Order: sequence, then structure tokens, then C-alpha cells
Amino acid sequence: MPGRGTALALVVMLALPLAGCGWERLYADPQTEPASAELRAIRVAPIPERIGQRLEIALRDALNPTGAPTPYRYTLGTTLSYSLSSLGLQSQGTATLGQIDVHSTSNLRDNRTGQNLLTISLHEQNSFELNPNQYSTVVAEDAAQTRTVIELTREIMLRLNLFMQRRVTEGAAKQAEALP
Repeated sequence: MPGRGTALALVVMLALPLAGCGWERLYADPQTEPASAELRAIRVAPIPERIGQRLEIALRDALNPTGAPTPYRYTLGTTLSYSLSSLGLQSQGTATLGQIDVHSTSNLRDNRTGQNLLTISLHEQNSFELNPNQYSTVVAEDAAQTRTVIELTREIMLRLNLFMQRRVTEGAAKQAEALP
């Protein structure tokens, strides 16, 4: 198929001039490196229960995805309140839907001063089907917990990132004011 090779060559030829034109990723922010360094400096304190362990691991991986050794300047302590309820009751009195409610409170503390810098309070809900087969119910509940951890991690990371970017920006502005 000579037409296919010609089309591929044409696409490559048209794309080559774009390689050096200064295009950046749509959401790239060259100013986030100092905030990323601050995020890597957060130690995640242990969180009890299995869902807490999952959240702790997800937060550690999100804060320092490369695992670069960084001295800890902050500690993130998180408490979780987990409840399970049955919804969707049938006329026989059996439930068809389970719901997980997780309330979390995270506190970011400066290790040097002991000062609480940020408090994040969140509430996440997820539901799952209750089946007569116990195994499928356990698997569905586990999947709902996994979804909840992902949502909590995203929200906590979003708020930590915004806080650190603002903190770095304010610190840079103070340094600029101090210069003669």
C-alpha cells in the first residue's frame, strides 16, 4: 500500500516544524516546581484501618511519585470516620444497595514550629450492590472503598497543591519586596 506510507510520511513532515515552535502541554505550569518540592517534603502519618492504609499509600505515592529522598518539613495527619449503611430495601426486608460514608479530616503541620498550616475536611460517599452471593458483595464493597480512596486522594492533593502554590508565591513576593 504505497498510499499508506505516503500519508504517514506527510503527517511526519507536517509535524516536524511544530517540534521547535515552543508548544507546551495544555496544563503545564513551569512555576509549579517549587510547589512540587514542598509537596515532596510532606510526610503522611499512619492512618488506622484498611481504608486508611489505602489512603496513606495513595497520598504518599501522589506526593512523591518518583520516591526522591526529601527531608520532611511537614506532616499530614488524617483521621477517618467510616460507616456502612443499607439502602434500597425490598418488601421482604432485604437490602439491595449498600452505601459507604467516609468523613476525613487532614491537618498539615509544620514540623519545625508545630503550627497547623491547613485543615481539610471532606465527606465522600459511594454505593455498591448487595447480592445474595456474599463473595460478590465483598468484592463490590472493596471496589467502593477503592473509589472512595481515589476521590479522597484527588481532593486532598488538589487542596494541598493549591495551598503550597500560594505559599511559594507569597514567599517569593516577600523575598522580592525585601530586595533593594
